[in-house]
This record gives sequence, structure tokens and C-alpha cells, in this order.
Amino acid sequence: EEKDDLHPVFKLSYETRNFQLPLLYIVYLLLGVPDGGHVFFYGRMWDGESMKEKRRGAISVAISMATAGSLWMNMGTADFAVVCMMPWLVLSFWLFMVTYLQHHSDDGKLYTDDTWTFTRGAFETVDRDYGTWVNRMSHHMMDGHVVHHLFFNKVPHYRLEE
Repeated sequence: EEKDDLHPVFKLSYETRNFQLPLLYIVYLLLGVPDGGHVFFYGRMWDGESMKEKRRGAISVAISMATAGSLWMNMGTADFAVVCMMPWLVLSFWLFMVTYLQHHSDDGKLYTDDTWTFTRGAFETVDRDYGTWVNRMSHHMMDGHVVHHLFFNKVPHYRLEE
């Protein structure tokens, strides 16, 4: 689809996307927009999954929440914020931004469910160079992202440079 053909709500969202970024990661984790929840199990991400897999997801969420709650209770709010939340927020922001930048560009195409294919989607990703050390530390996932999408089941991420 062309950007001009989108519903006005989606156009507004596209135009204001950079202001939304700090909130979008939390919305993505909690509400699962657009593919399904990471905390509440619904949407495309969970379609066709067995009850066993959903149960494993629920157990993982419960353990994570219980661990965070226990640490918060034992450490207190200030220490928990500094020791646990700040590193998590930095890591989450890094993952979100890198993922966002790899999958979005101003000249990227938008596909509907009817027109999207795995190969088309892979070629819409963007390789971005973050410098030698960051590229090495991330196993070249950022500067070899198109290859990662095309050959993910044949080329492990730590062999992308080769």
C-alpha cells in the first residue's frame, strides 16, 4: 500500500512515530500491538499455539513478575529502580530502537496481509552500520540484517559476517 492510501489514523501515527517511541515498547509488551501480547496471550503471535506453549508462556510471565516483585520488596524502590529497572530500560530501549531502525525506513513499502510475503518483508529490512565494535558485539545482526532475514534458518547470526 502507498502511504497516501492509508486510513487517516494510520497516517497520523506514521507522521508522529518518533514522538511515540518511548511509549510504544511498553504498549508492545503489555498489549501486544500489532501481533499479540507478551503478557496477555492473544493475537497472531499465539494463533495455533498449543495449550502447553501458552502455559509455558504464562509460567514465564508469572516467574518474571514474582522475581521482580520479590526484588522490589527486598531491595526497596530506590535500589530496585537503579539496580534492576535502569539496566532493563536501557537494554529494552536499545533492542526496541535497533529493531525499529532495522525494520523502518522512509522509503519502505507497506504491505497488507494479502500482498506481504516473507521475501518481500526480508528485503524491506535495512542494514545499518553501528561501527566495528558494536557490529562485532551484536554478532553483525545490525549490519547483516537482510541476510539474517533471508537465511535465518541456514546461517546462524554469529556467522553473518562470513
